[in-house]
Amino acid sequence: MNAEKEPLAPEYQFYTPPADRKVTIGADEQQIPLPQIPLPVEVAAAVPEEPSDKLIGTSLYNYLRRFPDCPRAEDYAQLLQQAFPYYLADIGAQIIMLEAKEVDAPYLRRKISYLKILVLLEPQNPQLLQKLGVAFFELGMVYVELINIRREFSHALIFLQRSLVIDPQNTTTLNVMGQVSYLMGDYPAVLRYWQGVIDQIPACEARNLLRQRVEWIAAGQHPPQPLIDDLEAIGIATEHFSINEFNAAAEIMNRLEEQAILPQELPSPEFFYLLGLCREKSGETAAAFEAYSKALETDPEHQPSAEALARITTVPDA
Repeated sequence: MNAEKEPLAPEYQFYTPPADRKVTIGADEQQIPLPQIPLPVEVAAAVPEEPSDKLIGTSLYNYLRRFPDCPRAEDYAQLLQQAFPYYLADIGAQIIMLEAKEVDAPYLRRKISYLKILVLLEPQNPQLLQKLGVAFFELGMVYVELINIRREFSHALIFLQRSLVIDPQNTTTLNVMGQVSYLMGDYPAVLRYWQGVIDQIPACEARNLLRQRVEWIAAGQHPPQPLIDDLEAIGIATEHFSINEFNAAAEIMNRLEEQAILPQELPSPEFFYLLGLCREKSGETAAAFEAYSKALETDPEHQPSAEALARITTVPDA
């Protein structure tokens, strides 16, 4: 067996099949030749000189899910499609399952990896490109991921723009592109994208509201600085909080609340909940009570804020 350790994944070695190596698939035992390229093979167990068909397929699938941007990723995806198609069916099932779950960073990362594999096989599929762009947008907006919002938004724009080139009239893509542009402070782009949505949807309340927003933006009625700056600041506050620098975190969150731009533009219980945590850990119990109360005003069902409020108002037993 030809073996080469992968620096990022020492649990894999690379196997280059001989020219006559084939794998057998299906009930009719069809023979599929393996390409003469290095293939990742898991080495958690003893690996024979010639790995089995099953080991090759399992290793390829697991490796590509973990490293969808790896060298030869397109070759690996095509090999999965040709020789191990049942793994692609599993990817489709996984994506459906993940879409049914709440937006959560680990789930979104898994979904992104699966979608990247499918895009390798269908690079001109506008729906897949759109789904991938939207997933990056959603990941960037998760509060615990805000420190990376610029990176995730840049990925979102890449895939959304690719989708738009192929399907330039898709209202969902235009709408999300408008949302990303608005948060990044690119207001001329917002006007282009959202006007494209307005031109296509029938008269309704949503259309009227969107037209009103476009008119406000055109009149200069938009945040004085890109909202992404404030969202990134929340990410920095979260980083301070995670290493017990509570005063530094509270200072950032208090400033954002005083400016009142972000809570007004993007009302969210998570904002006030994090503000409350920072204040509570800084010893500002009364101010924390106010923040948790505002979180519940924004969303009466926000359980973490309700629990936090109960925690700081509970009188200890004598």
